[in-house]
Amino acid sequence: WISDYYMSPIGETLRAMLPPGLLSRNVKLEQQDERLWPTLKQQSITAVSTQKISNLTSRQREILNQLSETPKPISVRDILEKTGCSRGILTRLVEREAICIEDVEIYRSPWSPEEPHPERKMHPLSTDQKRIGSAIDKKLQSLQFSSLLIHGVTGSGKTEVYLNAISEATRQNRSALILVPEIGLTPQTSSPFRAWFGDRVAILHSKLSRGERFDEWRRIRAGIATVVIGTRSAIFAPVKNLGIIIVDEEHDGSYKQDETPRYNARDVAFKRGQKENALVILGSATPQLEISYKARFRKSLDLEVMPSRINQRPLPTVHVVDMRQEFLKCGHDQVLSGSLLEGIRKRLDRRQQVLLLLNRRGYSVALLCRSCGYSEGCPHCSISLTFHQHRNLLSCHCCGYSRKVPKICSQCHRQYLHFLGIGTEKLQGHLKELFPKARVGRLDRDTTRRKGEMQRILAKFTRKQIDILVGTQMIAKGHDFPEVTLVGVLAADQGLRLADFRGAERTFQLLTQVAGRSGRGDSPGEVIVQTHFPNHYSLKHACSQDYERFYQQELQFRKRFLYPPFTALANLTVKGSDETRTHTIAKRLVEKLLEFRDLHSDPLRLRVLGPAPCPLEKLKGNYRFQVLLKTTQRSELNSVIIDTIES
Repeated sequence: WISDYYMSPIGETLRAMLPPGLLSRNVKLEQQDERLWPTLKQQSITAVSTQKISNLTSRQREILNQLSETPKPISVRDILEKTGCSRGILTRLVEREAICIEDVEIYRSPWSPEEPHPERKMHPLSTDQKRIGSAIDKKLQSLQFSSLLIHGVTGSGKTEVYLNAISEATRQNRSALILVPEIGLTPQTSSPFRAWFGDRVAILHSKLSRGERFDEWRRIRAGIATVVIGTRSAIFAPVKNLGIIIVDEEHDGSYKQDETPRYNARDVAFKRGQKENALVILGSATPQLEISYKARFRKSLDLEVMPSRINQRPLPTVHVVDMRQEFLKCGHDQVLSGSLLEGIRKRLDRRQQVLLLLNRRGYSVALLCRSCGYSEGCPHCSISLTFHQHRNLLSCHCCGYSRKVPKICSQCHRQYLHFLGIGTEKLQGHLKELFPKARVGRLDRDTTRRKGEMQRILAKFTRKQIDILVGTQMIAKGHDFPEVTLVGVLAADQGLRLADFRGAERTFQLLTQVAGRSGRGDSPGEVIVQTHFPNHYSLKHACSQDYERFYQQELQFRKRFLYPPFTALANLTVKGSDETRTHTIAKRLVEKLLEFRDLHSDPLRLRVLGPAPCPLEKLKGNYRFQVLLKTTQRSELNSVIIDTIES
């Protein structure tokens, strides 16, 4: 189904479903059984008999004494390190049948050994939680495919609903699969599930080592792990007797794979649920507009609403700061508005915590020549290079190219170079200057490159070892920090400037989600949003936390310009290293599409737009042109594209 629907080669599709290392080049496919899997084994040693140890040397007795103090088998390496003995001494003990040495498989656990096992906490259920839980139980007891959208405001207790739903599935001896959008959310998400379901929980995401992912995959395949948590690729986990699939934060764009096969894990979840007669639950405080439309009008998806926070906690108060007015007051651009600075000072005085969202990493977004106006760009991509101060490099965030900072402009050869804009790295330094006693942390791709760094930073923030946490959209999703009472959003309108019909929706979702991080504890929360477009409807409705009004206004926009859910879209990209030849091929593609459009449809139902340069025209050395197809009949769209490709 994935191969057909997403038009991906079947081999590439199957490969995406297998764990890394399974298709090793030196192993033939027909020989792949348990004996040939890339498992980790170590030589372990145990004492066999104490009756045959007479006439032992002191070194041999030392080894046996060590073994007697160790209840479990110990590795040969460890015993040699502890005693300082040679392997020859062990060999003689084996010959005398005093010890036994054998290969033992080692489970490569994804959990940190320092991480304590979380305690199970039982919370009294709210009226909404009980109502939705009852509806879920009925669906599970039917043993038939069904689907449900839970639209719950941030802090409404959706996780508790998930836990109780999975408990019901496990009582039926069925398994559960939980998808989360970000790798950073997996440890936090897994904690309550581990508390409830213990060693039956497995996690799958790309930050695990190949061995850890493989061992988790085997535990799932063997039926040992029956509650699986992971990012989008976890939808392919070999879960046995699947009863429930949960897609948390279903609106998130990271569920969509940008490389072949270009699947959407949320849509695959529906198909897998149908095939396995499982219940599929989508959860979000800001459901994707197409999903909301489907639940309200097509009735193919049930809808349950959780309009209130747990314990009737109020939603945070939101203030909008017009940065145009800030400029008129100060006569120059301000990084932090006066009201945001004052808000930070108050929280520091009260020993409360602050989150600041700036969805742009690095120190400065560009290096500009004030003489000729040239911006230092990437030679492989049509994008400006970002300056990273800690590495003293200009870097491309698309292809990874980097270079040293030039002293003169590469175009006019003058020295009037100026760092333009601000990223999370610069904001962190600015805050340290303004608040020298505050502990300022940063969470973005640059600070989380090493394994475990994201968990370490989040853990420090949870333990209140960080006062102000600066971050990109990583900090906006799903986190629960009870001591955060102020959230500041910088450059809130950044997403509105993109050539994307979903720009307003994504801006609304991001602002609503990050605002939901504030006031989740006993103290009320506040959100300060800095923008140059305070009157845009996505910002206004996000600030009032009014999904319904945003939904209605965005739906009008989509209907007027024929965007989903009122049409189906397909975007075809032609790329190549030669710009002229690539453009010529793109034009030929359009001719073929029009030819088959006339065969399967007509211009009133199916429009072919382009070719036009992609928003990012050059990427990783390739020039890119796109062709957009719009139609009200998805079946006709598929026929036109398939015939065009096959011709």
